[in-house]
Amino acid sequence: MVIHKLTAVSIAGLLGSACAQLSLTPLPAAAPDPATRITAPAGPLVGSMANGLSVWEGIPYAQPPVGALRWRSPQALPAWTQERPALQPGAACPQYLSLPGQTQGIVRGAEDCLFLNIYAPANAKNLPVMVWIHGGSFTTGAGSDYNPRTLAREQNVVVVTLNYRLGALGFMALPGLEENGSVGNYGLLDQQLALKWVRQNIAAFGGDAANVTAFGESAGGMSLCQHLLMPGARGLFDKAIIQSGPCLDAQLTAPRNVAVEKSISAAEALGCTPADAACLRAIPLEKVVQAQPKGLPANVAFPPLYGDPTLPASPNAVFRQGGSPAAVAPVPLLIGSNQDEGTIFAAFASQPGRDLNLAEYLGANYVFGGISAVFKGLKYYPPHNYPTRALAAATQATDSLFACPTSDLARGRSAQVPVYAYEFRDPSVPYNQYLQPSVAVPSFGAYHSAEVAGIMGASAALGDYSRFSAAQLALSRTMRTYWANFARTGNPNGAGLTEWPRLNAAGSNVMAFHPEKVGVVGDFRTSHQCEVWQ
Repeated sequence: MVIHKLTAVSIAGLLGSACAQLSLTPLPAAAPDPATRITAPAGPLVGSMANGLSVWEGIPYAQPPVGALRWRSPQALPAWTQERPALQPGAACPQYLSLPGQTQGIVRGAEDCLFLNIYAPANAKNLPVMVWIHGGSFTTGAGSDYNPRTLAREQNVVVVTLNYRLGALGFMALPGLEENGSVGNYGLLDQQLALKWVRQNIAAFGGDAANVTAFGESAGGMSLCQHLLMPGARGLFDKAIIQSGPCLDAQLTAPRNVAVEKSISAAEALGCTPADAACLRAIPLEKVVQAQPKGLPANVAFPPLYGDPTLPASPNAVFRQGGSPAAVAPVPLLIGSNQDEGTIFAAFASQPGRDLNLAEYLGANYVFGGISAVFKGLKYYPPHNYPTRALAAATQATDSLFACPTSDLARGRSAQVPVYAYEFRDPSVPYNQYLQPSVAVPSFGAYHSAEVAGIMGASAALGDYSRFSAAQLALSRTMRTYWANFARTGNPNGAGLTEWPRLNAAGSNVMAFHPEKVGVVGDFRTSHQCEVWQ
């Protein structure tokens, strides 16, 4: 039972946007400001202005992926000639949400969802561009769930957030949907088209089209690992920031044949044969967003796939082999993870008021890493060494899914490009009401997504920025400065900051971010038992 429960809340729908931050009803449109009238290659737009920041929201970057365009690669949108108001975010891409306290889930979003949002300092000109790809396990989230106004205004950068297709609509891979030899990966192709749109249009908004940094967390970070390998993404961004993206987890990017097999089972459950594209495109949205493949659930029901023209090779295999410039886009990399990534997954897996029992502990380890993880859990993370079995499972999940694969990827890339590695170690980031301590997990520490609110300078994911202490606010500003410096020059260092060295071949000089101290540590790999997870 724990396997199914933990899978349902783990890397899938728990995070990314997080329930508390979802805008389930559209916000009122802002008032247009003449100072934001621009004419981009895509067409004329008018946005809004507030506190020295120009904002354009709800800009379409592709044709609506509806009707005959459902389950097709995104199609470029012809330029428009009439001024388009960009005064409120567009719809999120369709997703099924099970909200706390509700017995039945809800469908959020609409299929016409391929929008992006732009935030730029007033009178911006040729500023660095940062394009945010949201998390949510390729299942939930939207660009508008994040508020990067502080990041843009304070750091003098242009920030873009975007939507991409999710779940079955974004990643179902069926023979009847094959297009130029490819199936699936529609969500990744959406991201690519959005990045291309940014290259072509961002100068009109004050951004430097020749200086684009793509950054993302969780599934957003994983997406960037995939874009580093995807032929269609070459040249679309100049630098990458990967936050808590488990890029080397073999469960989270599937071989094409496995992805197709899973998708066939879901299509049949929906009442269509895998080759009947017309039937598939006629399925009501409410049914599509709840589609699930048969068998034991995986961490991601419909993961991106490889072994296809869109993503030819396994990210795990390519990155573990070092990744030549021919195989991996040679862009500078800022990459890291959080010290206690697994705590929230273990917390949601346990029953209220009690710890995991031994069977549940072993089941959790199985979900995190298969049968070998069960034996490693018993040997290297014995429950008697931890206050609770849930924390033992959480520690193993942190090490096996996030910390060590991130370190392995960073070390491998450091031989090819500049790499700056970090660990976020704030043990007490304020969280919202959907994350509550329990007998199983009395403290969450630096949980998965805990750094996002600070990077944005606003509540995001599970972090409640309104309750940050003075020290946490100072740490957040420091991190935003490093991030923006990296976007500006490919090097995070700058005046008044602790020196952040390029990662060495051993992966031992990692920058640690803690409210009481920011500095280089050498214990990252030993503290996370990375020799166990080679």
